[in-house]
Amino acid sequence: MRILVVDDHELIMEDIVDEVKTLFPDAHCDGFSSSLEALERFKESPYDVVLLDIEMPEMNGLQLADRILKIRQRTNLIFITGYEEYALDAYRIYASAFLTKPISRPTLMDAFDHLRYPVIDITDSDIEAFYSGDSPIGKKLQSLLKERNISRKELAASMDVSVQTIYRWENGDRIPDIVTLMKLAKLFDVPIDEFT
Repeated sequence: MRILVVDDHELIMEDIVDEVKTLFPDAHCDGFSSSLEALERFKESPYDVVLLDIEMPEMNGLQLADRILKIRQRTNLIFITGYEEYALDAYRIYASAFLTKPISRPTLMDAFDHLRYPVIDITDSDIEAFYSGDSPIGKKLQSLLKERNISRKELAASMDVSVQTIYRWENGDRIPDIVTLMKLAKLFDVPIDEFT
């Protein structure tokens, strides 16, 4: 998961970054006290979750959020501000959460638990495992096929893919995208995180 924190008060920004790193030690988290610098970084490499202050010089958090969503529409926005009057504006742009300062760790965790666009944490070791043929998705798929007595041909027909694709998923030669994983989870009636 890639997380960006933007607050013009550097100490507050650093505190939030520290909290996020405590909650998600495997996440990549960057912090900026300049909204313009944060926007440039986002253009280079988009983030999954952006935590934003609202009252900032150069460009306020609502304007920054608007620019971010034009770059990557499915970005989770969490506003962290001392100004409650912006709550309605935040929800108009479909923010995942609107938190007022000071924030507690449980409040921050709750905001991440209820993201508008849930983020699956995939670590570097997970990616390495996928491409080494030791895919947890493949193992889970093999287990579910055997457990539910479903043939590869039946699964391929249900998923509208070839039998060869099913073999590749099982062997870790290919990785289903997130939409396909969601379809698999629904088909087998299991939580999506069982595949990771």
